[in-house]
Amino acid sequence: MLENKLGEGNLIKVFLANVIPAIISMVIGGAQPIIDGLFLGKFAGINSMASVNIAGPFMQIIFAVSFITCTGAISMIGRCLGSGKQEKAQSVFRTAVIFITIISILVTIFGAIFSRQIARLLKATDLLVDDSAMYIFVISFFAPIISNMYLTGFTDRTLGKPNQYMFGAIISLFANCLLDYLLIGVCNFGVLGGALATGLSYLIALAICSIPLFKKSSIINFYKGKINFRLMLSVVANGSSEAVVCGSTAISVFVFNSTLLKVAGEGGVAAFTIINYIATFGALAMFGISDGINAIISYNFGANKMKRVVKTFISALVLNLVIGLIVFLLVFFAGDKLIQMFSADPQKDVEIIKMAFHGAKIYAVAFFLIGFNIVGSGFFTAIGGALSSVIISTSRGIVWILVGINTLPIWFGIDGIWWTFPFAEICTILITITLFAIFIIKRKKINKQSKIDTNCNIYEKK
Repeated sequence: MLENKLGEGNLIKVFLANVIPAIISMVIGGAQPIIDGLFLGKFAGINSMASVNIAGPFMQIIFAVSFITCTGAISMIGRCLGSGKQEKAQSVFRTAVIFITIISILVTIFGAIFSRQIARLLKATDLLVDDSAMYIFVISFFAPIISNMYLTGFTDRTLGKPNQYMFGAIISLFANCLLDYLLIGVCNFGVLGGALATGLSYLIALAICSIPLFKKSSIINFYKGKINFRLMLSVVANGSSEAVVCGSTAISVFVFNSTLLKVAGEGGVAAFTIINYIATFGALAMFGISDGINAIISYNFGANKMKRVVKTFISALVLNLVIGLIVFLLVFFAGDKLIQMFSADPQKDVEIIKMAFHGAKIYAVAFFLIGFNIVGSGFFTAIGGALSSVIISTSRGIVWILVGINTLPIWFGIDGIWWTFPFAEICTILITITLFAIFIIKRKKINKQSKIDTNCNIYEKK
């Protein structure tokens, strides 16, 4: 059954069956804090929304813990199943559940104890620090739930059930909206209500995503497999690029918030928050594509079906290009209307809205470029090329962001801040192309000299 779906089925159908639910799931899952911001901006004021953005890097820590394990584990599980090593695949999953739970509990303890210090470290001003600390404190208790939701949801894809994760995400979205309305709009709980709404919505998604894994007949489930923490070394190494993505998001948000506080005060942070929210939807769709092809590529790579791997990769690139064009057109021609959605009083916030709209049009240029880098990083993760994936993620999310933010504003003022994103993507594309060239050369060399070790890495020989 799994072979028919991933290895032998019609590739277009397999691609769409995995990618469309992945896009929906990723957009919804990553948008939960944004939904909080939308309701807070409408019912509690734009500063409450900004305080959630200040706390955003802590949320990225939770995502990093989740994705570093989930992506690495799913890649290994897919390659193991593709090469017929079902017992090892089951052991990887069971160990990953325990490992991710332990690590996320440590995150909970850290966030609960040091919430206010973390908020200050993230440059929360006196006006924002209480709400930022509150959001960090509450959401930290949901870290184990969030992490296991992603692990079970990603694992559903390897079972040929990508819609299970999607249904969980959709239901959690409606739950989050309803809870945000009740807790923020009706009960006036402010940031506390937003954090509770997001955490509880992830709990609902976890319950739905876990259903297939409680079935003993499932090829991957909660009951079978040996616990072997040595497997986590390879899992963490391969999934490290996803941690870099989350870490780089946290760093970039921190750097931009700090720079804008100096240049434009809380209003600048609010403008960036709105831009970041809008851009996040487009980026999440692209990351959804990258996640959606992981199971297809890892399984077929493990089965040494390279034509299916290549076709899947090219299809993902084309789809990302289409999404990038759509996001650019939406932002450029209707960005002002999108931005006004985040304000309770557009007349009062007119300067912030103008600043955000101007910055968003510059930021949107990056969406012509971002898809290639995201899918490239995801491709290397799926085949076990951890180092290449990390290089791409670090380049686009940290290295060139820091170079741009420290140089471009000197010449272009506040516009230099917005141009930092396209600048980072342009520089990274050159690196990504180089890494693919190296991969192709090594692949040809390995094909001539020896068989590929489908269980581990393209760079190793049997």
